[in-house]
Formats: sequence, C-alpha cells, structure tokens
Amino acid sequence: MWEQLKVYRQLDKKEINPTFKKFGKEILTYLKNYSIDQTSSIIKLYKVHNGLEQAVFIEKTVGSYNLKVSVCIKPIDFYVKHRFTMLAITPLGEIMNSYRRSHYPLTQEWRDLAFYLVERIKNEIEQFFQRYDSFEKIISHRLDIEPKALEWHNKYELLIYAAIKTRNTTLLNFYINKKLTGFTGLIITHSEYLKPDPKQINEIDFLNKIKLLGLTGDFDAIENEIRKVS
Repeated sequence: MWEQLKVYRQLDKKEINPTFKKFGKEILTYLKNYSIDQTSSIIKLYKVHNGLEQAVFIEKTVGSYNLKVSVCIKPIDFYVKHRFTMLAITPLGEIMNSYRRSHYPLTQEWRDLAFYLVERIKNEIEQFFQRYDSFEKIISHRLDIEPKALEWHNKYELLIYAAIKTRNTTLLNFYINKKLTGFTGLIITHSEYLKPDPKQINEIDFLNKIKLLGLTGDFDAIENEIRKVS
C-alpha cells in the first residue's frame, strides 16, 4: 500500500512524462463512469451528473516530480468552454482535513499511488461530490462553498449558476455582486494550452447582463443568454 511506504525511489527524468501519461490511464482503469482529458502536465478525470461536471485534476509541475490533486464542480453549460477551466476548486487535502494530502511525488511506486488515489476518489471525493451533486444541494450547502479568501473567488460562478437554476433572485443578485466586487478572472490550468477563441465573452459584461435580468425575475431570458454562449 502506497501510504505505508517509508522510502520512494525517484524516476529518471526522462521517465517522468511517459510515466505521467500512464498514470492517468492507470487510475481510469479502476473507475466506472469517468472519462479522461490529459496533456503532458494535466490529468482531468471527470463525470457528469445532474447537469454538473465533477472533476478530479492532477497537475504536474513542469520538469518536476510533484503532483497536486484538486477537485472541481462546474455546470456543463458554463460560459467558459475551455476543457481545463477549473471552477469551485477544492484541494484534496481540504477534503481529507490534511493539507499535505493535496501533494504527492511521482516515483517508481506510481502504480501504488494510482491505486491509493483511486481509493480516495471512490471514498472521500465521491462523498464530497454527492454532497453537492445538484443545484438544489449547492444552494442548501452554499455557506460551505462560499469563498473564504480572494483566491477562491471562482466558487462564486458555481453559486451564481445554482441561483439561476433554482430561480433564486435574492441569491443571484448577492453572488453576482460578490463576484464583481474585487473581480478575479477564472483559473484555467496551464495557459499554454489555451487557443484564442473569437467567441470568448467578456465575463464582466455577461454577469452584469444576467444581474439586470435577475432583478426582473426573468429567468427564462437568463437561460436563453446562457444558451447563446454555450
């Protein structure tokens, strides 16, 4: 078992990228209903439930053995379409109540680590996903989701969508105001994979338009605006 190992054997540098590529596929073999997107430095394992993409991100620091594991929940019709957009980021260590459990070394024991993370996905992470697996549950547990620091402002987008889907005018206005105050852009992993998108919207303008429609309670019009950019 990986967690019982006392010593790890480093990989040769030339083996890091090929091993990382195999690492994601190894994890996927043990998971039902998950799909994978992967680059040389990102593994995204994800599934879709109740209009929400539930994803596990494993990021490798370029030229390093270090891995960072986070989970994200994103509406499938979210207005930013890049496949590595990270929304409502929660480090694995936060879920496990141990900061160091967000970070792992990629070593010769990578198969043991893969199985260890499979167990975390099937247990702690799945319990986390189930707690927030509908827009109604997101609203019910919104105080647990609300950002505690500026760097997690991208959690407001999830709360904004949940307010839209549950047609809650008061919370929609509240969370849009929170987002637009001290605005921070979305985190998109590894910008080298981004390609210019002529259809990319101005997020601030879009949210202000949604806010005006929300003040009138016209949620059908809001849903139509979302469809236009989806």
